[in-house]
Amino acid sequence: MIAKIISLLLVSGIKFIFAFPIAIKLHFTCIQTIILTSTGGIAGIIFFSFFWEHVITLYFWLIHKYLHKYPKIRARLREIKYWFVKPKDKRNIPFRRKRRYVFLKQNAGILGIALLTPILLSIPLGTFLAVRFYGRSVKIILILSSTVVFWSTIISCLIYFTTFRY
Repeated sequence: MIAKIISLLLVSGIKFIFAFPIAIKLHFTCIQTIILTSTGGIAGIIFFSFFWEHVITLYFWLIHKYLHKYPKIRARLREIKYWFVKPKDKRNIPFRRKRRYVFLKQNAGILGIALLTPILLSIPLGTFLAVRFYGRSVKIILILSSTVVFWSTIISCLIYFTTFRY
């Protein structure tokens, strides 16, 4: 039972919308789903708002500390990276996506970002945008958390009261 709860918390903290089918599959009740997905989403918001910079710093520290000694490994990792990401001189900078985020900020504000974060955006991306545009404050984290609880309640009630159980 603990493994089911932890898996639901982790999924709802990263990609919130995928947590509800998992909750149905794991046979949680509506109230349990609301509580667990809300808790996981809020934990994801807190984690990504406070510790994102530290994770990036740790990653770069490990790269510079250990990989500079091994040029063959570094070259091989660069080749593997270029399978998925083109080199900077060969790729187009995604201005359209950046324009969408700025458009969202200017027209919808923090409430628009917060409402879209659990559903369309992922929790890490929405939290990153909110903290980047509006700063890391208790108010921003409370707004993001309240929309997570709102969407968790709405989606859980829709799923559990409109589907047939066999």
